[in-house]
Amino acid sequence: MTDVGDGLSRVPPHDVEAEQAVLGGMLLSEQAIKAVIEIIEGPDFYRPAHETIFRVITTMTVQGTPIDPITVAAELTERGEIARVGGASYLHNLVDQTPTAANAEYYAEIVRKAATRRKVLEAVESAAHLARSGDGDLDAILDALREQITTAAEASSLRQRSDTGWEFSDLSAVLNGSHKPVTPVVGARDDGHGLFYPGHVNGVQGESEAGKSWVALITALIEINRGNHVVYIDFEDSEAGVVGRLLLIGALPRDLQERFHYVRPHITPAPGDLRAFVCRVAEVQPTLVVVDGVTEAMSMLGLELKDNTEIAKFRRMLLRPLADTGAAVVSLDHVVKNSESRGRYALGGVHKLNGVDGVQYMLEAVHPFGINAEGRSRLRVAKDRPAQVRKHALPSGKNPLHWFADVVVKSEGETFADAHIYPPIERTDDTAEIAAEREKDAKSEVEFVRRKGKILAVLEKAGSPLTTNGITSRVPGRTPVTRAALGRLVDSGEVVAEPGPKRAMMHSLPDKRQAKA
Repeated sequence: MTDVGDGLSRVPPHDVEAEQAVLGGMLLSEQAIKAVIEIIEGPDFYRPAHETIFRVITTMTVQGTPIDPITVAAELTERGEIARVGGASYLHNLVDQTPTAANAEYYAEIVRKAATRRKVLEAVESAAHLARSGDGDLDAILDALREQITTAAEASSLRQRSDTGWEFSDLSAVLNGSHKPVTPVVGARDDGHGLFYPGHVNGVQGESEAGKSWVALITALIEINRGNHVVYIDFEDSEAGVVGRLLLIGALPRDLQERFHYVRPHITPAPGDLRAFVCRVAEVQPTLVVVDGVTEAMSMLGLELKDNTEIAKFRRMLLRPLADTGAAVVSLDHVVKNSESRGRYALGGVHKLNGVDGVQYMLEAVHPFGINAEGRSRLRVAKDRPAQVRKHALPSGKNPLHWFADVVVKSEGETFADAHIYPPIERTDDTAEIAAEREKDAKSEVEFVRRKGKILAVLEKAGSPLTTNGITSRVPGRTPVTRAALGRLVDSGEVVAEPGPKRAMMHSLPDKRQAKA
């Protein structure tokens, strides 16, 4: 490594061979790329050509493009930067000169430390110049020096991955009784009980137009009115749509200007860009970070929605780092359309729910939201890892998910809406619950009628009586519904059931049975 040494050399600290070995390892191994981008970023390279190559490799990786000297050279050529990095031959030389890709992580640490030393020296030299010149207030110079050195140290430590969890935990707080469980203090129902856990990954899932964004925006307004900052990462709407709805429910423009930070990503970020963004979020110290549109976010990051490994990667890349800032991270996600098969899960892999270490809500539409209308949705607890939310919810009839709140937005035209998150009220004449049950019963009855028609068609076509299994194998759809529909047909006399061989019940139509006789 070239160093400042005795102070006579003006060449900043760097290690060209380590930089070359890092890039060579990345050109050789996908695993090396994953390890390196967790440690260093583009500006950490001393040579601009090396930074250019690094940025191209990381961008291609995010896009899913194969990495090797030929593909990277082609990308650099398309960008008009191949000559600046020394041509295609330089890329091949990087591979040839790299001892082994397995040590890429070690080489990256060398590059990181050299970059940190350069930043510290830059801060010291800048302060020394100001001190010698006599310009500026001395206290201001010292404050600036401390801030720059602290920033360099913090940026470096964020990439050291020292907090891996692979170490013995200190159990003292749990054993001596001083440990206090995390409580949901972000957002609130109208009775004061909080909605989300700070420093944890939380979520709200529901069908389109069930009001997921309304839950997030009402929570955001509560936090803004408390004097806290809110970050809203929007993959689905627009500035006008989100801010317009906040103003509609009573947010003040000056409060939004000071404490509401809106983000509308448009392109796939490099890993370094994501880390820089998380650092920027940490600077404003928000109590709430909303990620509106998990499906769109994962697609932008090049991740497969239904792959549990990719879902876990999304959590590590974005949700967990944001929660580590201390904010309550709330992701908004869709569910499958079929209410019978969705269970507690959002659209995609089950790891979406498994990865939540806070609370996950299921939002059920009751009345649609709209202008000059009173929209209502029911907030139910799908998961409560710290177990401090469900105790304030109510069991609700046949639904296995506890009822935590009702989200109500009453529109008073296009300029104002009254928004509330009401606590559950236990009563037998709940019109919303009755309406939902009636709607469900009506849908079930329609399905029974359709299934009965299919059963009758199958028996009409069959040349001989059929067993129950013979019918269910010929009628598409869920077997329990088919069996129930068959039972109704037998009870009404539309289908005749008689004992057959091996104690099986044989089913036929009455007219066919009579004709046979």
